[in-house]
Amino acid sequence: MTKQELFHSWAYGMFVHYGLYSIPARGEWLLCKERMPLDEYFRLKDEFHPQPGIARGWASLARRAGMKYMCLTTRHHDGFFVGDALVREYCEACREFGLGVGLYYSVGDWSDTTFWNGPSDPRWGDFVARTHRQLKELMSEYGEIDYLFYDGCPRPETWGAAELHQELRKLQPALLISCRCGLDEDVFSSEQHSGQHNGCWESCYTLNGSWGYNQYDRGWKTAEEVIDLLTALAHNGGNLLLNIGLRADGSIQTEERAVLERVGDWLKVNGDAVYGVKPHPFDYDDQEISVEKDGAVYIRLHHDYRGPERLLCGIGNKVTSITLLSTGARLAFRQERDRIFLDGLPYKQAHELPRVLRLEIEGKPFGVPNPMSPRLNFRCF
Repeated sequence: MTKQELFHSWAYGMFVHYGLYSIPARGEWLLCKERMPLDEYFRLKDEFHPQPGIARGWASLARRAGMKYMCLTTRHHDGFFVGDALVREYCEACREFGLGVGLYYSVGDWSDTTFWNGPSDPRWGDFVARTHRQLKELMSEYGEIDYLFYDGCPRPETWGAAELHQELRKLQPALLISCRCGLDEDVFSSEQHSGQHNGCWESCYTLNGSWGYNQYDRGWKTAEEVIDLLTALAHNGGNLLLNIGLRADGSIQTEERAVLERVGDWLKVNGDAVYGVKPHPFDYDDQEISVEKDGAVYIRLHHDYRGPERLLCGIGNKVTSITLLSTGARLAFRQERDRIFLDGLPYKQAHELPRVLRLEIEGKPFGVPNPMSPRLNFRCF
């Protein structure tokens, strides 16, 4: 298995936004949006005191939530580095709980006038040298790193990104590098939308409406909404990197913890439909979220069908069995060409999370297009 294949098999990760902006608790763009003087903003360093051992708590929650990797903001656009001790603790915690280790680094730095002036500034060479030094330190001081996630990058040729990556790969031969640097590297990503890419990719979403801790943002996604995102991304071949914004002391908000743990409980019984799957095995235009794994097909049912009658359409293979993944119960069905009739599906209860069917089929999956699709002239994914 290549490193990109391993990354894809992880399917679900935790994004951690944490920094000085966590203290005023008004979001991670505080310095820029509120035009705060730099000296006022950086006085917050005196109040930045992560709880000892706090990173182990993040990793423990990520593991219970069914996540397979993490990504920590070591330095956001404000230019503040969260500290050697915290990064080291975080990396060790990820490894202890069997999680892939991701480090976020913003090349852009609002606190540096040279960055704002750009490559025409006579001190630009110093800015580039400092950026290279910091990234090489991240890749040499904390053991094996799986993933480097970029943000805030100028044009790659202006800061020697290609040359830098040659050096980083010598330090970390198995490193996956984000394409957010502007180069065609290992992992593509989308932010707050599920844009599909070719190859290895992920979509990053917030659990509420903010990346950094915002005490006024209470618009939490439900566990059902997270599962919908996770399975839709799996259908399209991508991972979900789901963000939490930490309080000033590094603690996790109660609402975040509750949602993540509920999704984790769902994954304990439905994880075969998420981890290590192949996307859209039938590749048809019908409205089904489907993946394939080890010769079986998994379909996440939409919420508008609550049972007991349900049709699955567009499946060209002969279906030999259908199982409700959450209970293991085999379901009665009949098949007429590409239409599968279910009439004994249990009613979906109001508190119940999305249901997944496991289909055993004969042969390699192939789909039968909906004859109405050309007239409808739209796709759903």
